[in-house]
Amino acid sequence: MLGTSNGGREEQAYQVTQDRWSAAIDTFTPAVRRGQVPSQWGPLPVYFFPARGSGKKPTVIISSGSDGQNVESMQFGVTAGLERGYNVALYEGPGQMSLLFKRGIPFTPDWDKVVAPVLSWVRKQPEVGKVALVGVSFGGMLCANAAAKVKGLSAVVLEPAAYSMPKMWTDSETVEVVSKTQGAPAPEKEKVQAEVNEGFLKRWSGMPRTQQFVLYKRGEIFSRQVQEEARAGKPISDYYALVEQMLKFDFEADYKQIRIPTMLTANQGDEFFGDQPRQAFDFLTNVPASQKVLLNLTAAQGASLHDQPIGPQVAQEYIFDWLDDMLR
Repeated sequence: MLGTSNGGREEQAYQVTQDRWSAAIDTFTPAVRRGQVPSQWGPLPVYFFPARGSGKKPTVIISSGSDGQNVESMQFGVTAGLERGYNVALYEGPGQMSLLFKRGIPFTPDWDKVVAPVLSWVRKQPEVGKVALVGVSFGGMLCANAAAKVKGLSAVVLEPAAYSMPKMWTDSETVEVVSKTQGAPAPEKEKVQAEVNEGFLKRWSGMPRTQQFVLYKRGEIFSRQVQEEARAGKPISDYYALVEQMLKFDFEADYKQIRIPTMLTANQGDEFFGDQPRQAFDFLTNVPASQKVLLNLTAAQGASLHDQPIGPQVAQEYIFDWLDDMLR
């Protein structure tokens, strides 16, 4: 939608998907419970899928990524979890679903402040036993922050794992320039900001529309201003500020603080995260060897590329086998 002449229809397109999702889960048995969790960003929608049967059951909270919709979470743990007798909870945080597309609220690096109130709400459901957090795609980066800081989680799965957005951003030259100005005197910083933005705007008109779309799509999740410009089909006016915001999304220190059982996944040929899952695994210095695992998913398994789009069920088989060992 963004990058076309109809960028302003982004919210409408989202709502069509959400309405169909909402109608679908109304047909589920047992019934899906909906809630609104208070947070500093306003209410966070949450959906609780109870497992069949009585008694307390292991539970997974699934955190989607930067452009995922609730319906996509069916392949990232809802279906597999329910089949295994798990309760499953989904939520919409800053930078996601209704908070992004309807309320214009971008991502926060403080993902622990998102997960903590969701976990509190989930724990009030009578069927809930031990709870694991599953972060999908960009959630596989954000949830490292939550795993390090939120009390009450029994395990975490980062699917796939990553630790640094600035190291992932392909415009490494601008990332370096902006990084060097952090903490600089205001006049110096403002001078560099003006130079970066002027150079970016000169390049904008010569960019292919596909590249402009990528910048819109990757940028709107970090900045309401970029979202507004993207919907209007305007150039990104403050590229410096966008890159500066991305710098906050580096979680190497959080990985080093995780102390709960942890599974990281890595996809062969991941076009976004590259080798970051393996690097992140090395940062898990406070997780015992018996409680951490790096799951390498391959093309031979049908599970290559980011989020294993051809064979999502392959990853779920391994993930829930491991969760069975950690939670049951």
